[in-house]
Amino acid sequence: MDRKRIYTFDIVKGIAILFVIPLHALIYQIGRSDPSLFEPIISRLPREIMLVLAPIILLSLWGPIFTLITGANIAYGFLRVYNRNPDESSAYILRRLLAAFLLILVARLTNFIFEGFIISYSENRVITFRFRNYADTLDSIALINVIVPLFMLYIINYIKARHLKKTKGPLLSPIKPQYIYIGLGIITALWFLFTPVVHALKPYVYEVTTRNHWRLLSMVYGKMTTGRFRFFPILGFGYIGGIIGSAIYYREQFSNMRKYSGIFFIITLISFVVWCFLSANPIGNVATDDNSTMLQVLILGAMAFAVVLMLGRYDFCPGEIREKRIKRTLFVRRFSVVTLTIYIMEFVLAHCVYLVFERYWEHAIQIVNQVPVLTWGITQIFIFIFIICLIWIVIVRLWEKVNFIGSLEWITLKLGALLQGKRNTCIDTQWILYGYRGAKESD
Repeated sequence: MDRKRIYTFDIVKGIAILFVIPLHALIYQIGRSDPSLFEPIISRLPREIMLVLAPIILLSLWGPIFTLITGANIAYGFLRVYNRNPDESSAYILRRLLAAFLLILVARLTNFIFEGFIISYSENRVITFRFRNYADTLDSIALINVIVPLFMLYIINYIKARHLKKTKGPLLSPIKPQYIYIGLGIITALWFLFTPVVHALKPYVYEVTTRNHWRLLSMVYGKMTTGRFRFFPILGFGYIGGIIGSAIYYREQFSNMRKYSGIFFIITLISFVVWCFLSANPIGNVATDDNSTMLQVLILGAMAFAVVLMLGRYDFCPGEIREKRIKRTLFVRRFSVVTLTIYIMEFVLAHCVYLVFERYWEHAIQIVNQVPVLTWGITQIFIFIFIICLIWIVIVRLWEKVNFIGSLEWITLKLGALLQGKRNTCIDTQWILYGYRGAKESD
């Protein structure tokens, strides 16, 4: 079995995107893609529908799992490159910067073509650009691609510089991994500590940027403080992911990883319980972007612990057992290959299914006395979600036959290879999905 691939990352991404499909289907169609409608609709739902949708809404808080997994993957890849040849570390960071740029470019162009989120036409048919003043999942993932290896390189160089200053000689042996863990841990703590400060300055920064027409600065600060995936504090998930990825690379014992991640989770849980006694509204509003920082800290602790437990089940176990367990996750891992495509393109499929529903059923939302009301029943909602999920299952299964040619991942990979002067690059589905067996078998 190929230990160079951490299958837990694929499994987590696959599970996450399988939850994202029904969640976004509800937001895009039942919520009319209008976030302002979501809260009043949710607050007026019948109790039986609310009980059914509650798990999906709560799971939406785990959206930063993509940022955490990206941080772990990037840290693992960076250390492999650095310890092979430190001189290649800068080139690795540049490649990650290129990958981040292509990720945002391909995603935004796709949105422009199919939904027009970025560019809209005025009455004079002149193209006008609209800046996104909020951060989404792709923004945080793209930034983590670059910022995690930069912080790790800074930590390594800082330790080497201190050693050089003390001993008047270069550090010949590799640095201890504990320095990386502690360094990223300190950065994470500072990131969350400064989050309330950054948010408190938001009105003053917007006042200055608006008065001086500094649109770029306004957009950057907006991404730092606005949206469910705003950089403060969501990038902190990526730094914790960097610690997990580093621990995997340095082959730490699973018992130690489980112990320390468990302690971290307990600390965050106790901190949140204490916060509940000190704050009048310790959670915030899960139906909007207004989630408290302490709730995010609790989710971070739970998420890190859960990922480590999954590592123990799927990657830190004997070879034969690992092979059997990985084999059972093939269905989920297929979705991890085209996570970006599904995340960006699912609204197209959801919209088409919704149009069919509208022909036979009433609109999902009716405005009654200027108040949005959900008119679909629980049966209609379940059928709507079931059909969308079923179509995606068929699409992904058939798409695998041609190595996901035409997917956004395939396009990004091709563009990156073209800019680096490489040819004949494709998604190696055989290795990603079946590499642990060495030959493709039908499931």
